[in-house]
Amino acid sequence: MGDSQPPDRKEFVSRVGTFFVLVGIGMLVFFVLSEAAKTPMLSYFCWGTVLLTLGFIFRAQYKKPTQASGRFSVLKRLKPKPKEEKKK
Repeated sequence: MGDSQPPDRKEFVSRVGTFFVLVGIGMLVFFVLSEAAKTPMLSYFCWGTVLLTLGFIFRAQYKKPTQASGRFSVLKRLKPKPKEEKKK
């Protein structure tokens, strides 16, 4: 109970970015639905694109490190390593 770590700022910003992306997609869906109903609401489109842009910017700031899957480890071992130039 006492071992909780403080929240990471970058991870929080990434989660806020994910929220903005989801809300932006929802706003664009509402725009498409309003267009289908023959009463287009341009504000849904504008807010949707603004939120999508902000969301992608926020999410791009935090990249989680990925582990190598090991699928091509055999090929990496077979590939010849580049030789260093001879020093004179």
